[in-house]
Amino acid sequence: MKKEKEAKHDSILGNYCVAFSWIWELEGVMYFILMGVTILVSVIEPFLSMALPGAVVHLLGSGWEPGAIFVALAGYVIVLQGLRVTKDYLGSLCYKKNFLFRVSLGPQLFGAAMDADYQDFESETGQKKLMGARMNLYYGNRKGIEAFLQKLQAFLINLLGLLFYSVMIGRQNVWILLMLFVLTGMSASLRFLTRKRADEHDKKYERVWRDYQYLGKEVLIGANGKDIRLYHMWNWFSREFDKLKREFVHWGSKWWWCSKGIPTIAEKCIALVRDVLVYGYLIYQMMQGGMGLSSFLLYIGIVAGFGRWMIPMLDQLTEILENNRHMSCYRDFLEFAGVKHWGNEAVVQPGQTHEIRLEHVSFRYEGNQEDTIHDLSLTIIPGEKIALVGMNGAGKSTLIKIICGLYRPTKGRIYLDGRDVSTLSAREYQREFSVVFQDVFAFSFSLEDNVSCKDRTSMDSGRLTECLQKAELWDRVQALEKKERTYMNKDMDASGVTLSGGELQKLMLARALYKDAPIVILDEPTAALDPIAESSLYEKYYEMTREKTSIFISHRLSSTKFCDRILFLEEGRITEEGTHSELLARQGAYAAMFHTQAQYYESDKEVV
Repeated sequence: MKKEKEAKHDSILGNYCVAFSWIWELEGVMYFILMGVTILVSVIEPFLSMALPGAVVHLLGSGWEPGAIFVALAGYVIVLQGLRVTKDYLGSLCYKKNFLFRVSLGPQLFGAAMDADYQDFESETGQKKLMGARMNLYYGNRKGIEAFLQKLQAFLINLLGLLFYSVMIGRQNVWILLMLFVLTGMSASLRFLTRKRADEHDKKYERVWRDYQYLGKEVLIGANGKDIRLYHMWNWFSREFDKLKREFVHWGSKWWWCSKGIPTIAEKCIALVRDVLVYGYLIYQMMQGGMGLSSFLLYIGIVAGFGRWMIPMLDQLTEILENNRHMSCYRDFLEFAGVKHWGNEAVVQPGQTHEIRLEHVSFRYEGNQEDTIHDLSLTIIPGEKIALVGMNGAGKSTLIKIICGLYRPTKGRIYLDGRDVSTLSAREYQREFSVVFQDVFAFSFSLEDNVSCKDRTSMDSGRLTECLQKAELWDRVQALEKKERTYMNKDMDASGVTLSGGELQKLMLARALYKDAPIVILDEPTAALDPIAESSLYEKYYEMTREKTSIFISHRLSSTKFCDRILFLEEGRITEEGTHSELLARQGAYAAMFHTQAQYYESDKEVV
């Protein structure tokens, strides 16, 4: 089944059908009418341009009055110029529509990314698929779906022009047509082979360029200047720059010869052979009376234009194949993101405190040989305050992501009020959690957007004020010029402000309070604070979540002494469980870790 899906996604016809179905939904039939007219005009205009000299000769020898000849030629030129203007205008319209279509697919990609299961999305496989999908939309108009559409249009123009010219030449002499195909095919094949070789050289050239950029960046960073000067590293940098310069010349020269030099020389030689043979035949026919001067000029133009249709057509076919891969990767990500691992049932009594039960839960990251969480069973009763502690790498954050539905157990089951959470809607289940992770940050939106995570029309301003006050951030907000509408950072607004680490902690607290979920999880969000500040902030969290189920993670054990129960994790297993006093009395791993920390902090010594 997997092979069938991959074959479907790799099909050029299948990918064009999908792309056109999306365009149909956006543009309707007018896009395809525009495309058809553009192709037709783009074929007719070059032919009329090429036929103009022959038409002039024909009219001059027709015996018409000079006035009639002038009117006919003027009409011909006007029509020709009109077609040129029309072709350029239609081409710009097609370019605009293809560009806007590519941009319009952004929400589709973003929506798919957000709908994707987080575990799948975060995995190495998911990120690789996402990178492939992004190349289809966000690597400019020379790669991806926009180029996929533009190159098809150009390919059809050249194909239709080639067929038209082939019919014209074939009527004169089929052997000339065959010879043109052979010679032009040789030229195109050589271009393909040298281009492939040039791409290999270009990759090596890009590698050298990346190395060169890295060295240049490191030299120009002010903070690095101390080490470079004190340890006399410039001689090393200078040798590396010289080495890369030589590689630049080497691979750049190879790339030029493969992409420009050899193809150009070969094409000139092949064109010389073609012109000698074809033009010699046409001159012979004209001298024998088998062809008039106007026909001679016409066929000279047709033969000269034959290669200009065929070679670009083959180049465009190569680019279609390349961009087809980007389109396939895009569709592959959409399908990957559309895989559902959850059910559709609603949470019973949403917004109320819940019992959470884990039964023999294990979890293993993609590509790992061993589980991170091992056969873990745990029951959290409604309203309980749990502290989850342990050394770095014990599996604390992983367990939290399993509990709040970001990760799915590799083995075992999780129950919410007795119901298997895999039968619930992921969106509904995750609404029951407010989580503050350790890597706190603010989006470059307004402060009120960061707290409420809603648009202004559905935002509760009174609730926003209350949460900012409880988080002790209200006075800071009121001191800002735009108050709660002040933008965070300067990415979206040059007048935006950057909060300090402590203020960011308070902002995340305000966000958690605004959501008002019945289960609150704090995953070491205070790791950057000093022990006293961290303990104070955790106590504040505790007071504000008194009526809720709470799980606190901290690498400083004194910060979680107020919890109802402390779970000590080692290598993905709960090895100790109890209150702060009970675990100290047990004199196990928890007590050893606590006493090790307590000797550094006076506040902790007082607790002991």
